[in-house]
Amino acid sequence: MEKLRYYLQWWFEYHLPNFVPRDFPMDLFDVNLIPVLVGPRRSGKSTLFFQLISKLRERIPAKNIIYVNYEDDRLLPLDGRELSELLNTYRQTYKPSPDHFVYLFLDEIQNVPGWEKIIRRIHETEPRVKLFLTGSNSKMLSREIATSLRGRTLPQQVYPISFREYLRFIQIEIPEIQTLKFSTHKDQILNAFEDYLRYGGFPEVVLTSKTFIKEEILKQYMNTIFFKDIVERYSIRNYKALDIFIKILSRQMASLVSYGKLQNSLKSIGIGISKNTIIDYFSYVEDAMLGKGVAIFSYSVKDQLQYPRKFYLVDNGLYRTVAFLKEGDNGRLLENLVYGMLERKFNEIFYWKDKNGREVDFVLPRLFDNSEAFPLIQVCYSFVDNSVRKREITAILKACKEFKVDKALIITRDQWEDFETEGIKIKVLPFIEWSLALNELRDA
Repeated sequence: MEKLRYYLQWWFEYHLPNFVPRDFPMDLFDVNLIPVLVGPRRSGKSTLFFQLISKLRERIPAKNIIYVNYEDDRLLPLDGRELSELLNTYRQTYKPSPDHFVYLFLDEIQNVPGWEKIIRRIHETEPRVKLFLTGSNSKMLSREIATSLRGRTLPQQVYPISFREYLRFIQIEIPEIQTLKFSTHKDQILNAFEDYLRYGGFPEVVLTSKTFIKEEILKQYMNTIFFKDIVERYSIRNYKALDIFIKILSRQMASLVSYGKLQNSLKSIGIGISKNTIIDYFSYVEDAMLGKGVAIFSYSVKDQLQYPRKFYLVDNGLYRTVAFLKEGDNGRLLENLVYGMLERKFNEIFYWKDKNGREVDFVLPRLFDNSEAFPLIQVCYSFVDNSVRKREITAILKACKEFKVDKALIITRDQWEDFETEGIKIKVLPFIEWSLALNELRDA
């Protein structure tokens, strides 16, 4: 195809854009499965492709590496041949080195008609070709690409940038974790944390200096997710009800939500929809990776299903699109940040609450038997007030005794402390230290 030849010629003359390296696995080149980058819109999947390509060029000739973005207008309209004829067109013109594999980085693959069969054919009949895929739009989210190629893929989750990456993006030096408390960079890092707390970690937002532009970008992201990944994808007719539902749900970030209460909230403003529709809406939000619900920790599956869930947004910046920030929001913003960091490492995250209302924000059951880690985590923006200390410690002690663990962690804005009470060791750390050290934590 002529348009393929033009595109490939452009690619081999193209210089990769400058990018800030992300913390991402760079050892994906020799696996037998197809790596699929899975993540929300604008989280940086395409840039991570460039990072992988840059690393790969250190090992093999550049002519053995192809990148194709199937949202590029130069390839439109797509009829399937843009993928099925890609390898033949490439080999006829560019003669790849026979000493190395050919690597295909295919971005927004779901736009190609019949892509699943073509990808399966390439994977099964081209042993010298390695495939990398991404996708995320209203037709098919990237997690479903992995599902469509069941058994052939290695999904790799992509998130908005972590706090460590955030400091790298804004060029702040990261001291040794053990010396952070006394470092001359501590105040600078705390100031950076305040911006990260409020505007989140979408790369484009982080690299934008003007506040009003950050806010406008975040609104565009929220609108795109709403219309493209939910309304269009699920053919929602009553999109005004869905819009209000998402705003109400998002304002409950880091709070307990139930389908019944959400239904009543909508009913109170004149919007009557069934509980089944509420359940569907909630699942659409999770599928679009806008946010996620966390269940209560219980050994009873029934309890996990019937108790309210805690809802967390994929990025703190999105909270600004549905609510004006108040001083009292700092606690929920910090808790949402902590959840986002934990989700990068743990598949099983729960909250705990007893019949007296005592609550622990995060329970990590896989760490119950890990002597080096904290299976119970409480989040408290400020741990100075005596009434706050009493409330948080009381909940922690009750949960520790119930789960038979002897230590817990409290994450704050800027406090360090270690103490023991009733045989339970409690460590207090600021988010800046805990998040920077999280990568060093060994999973159970």
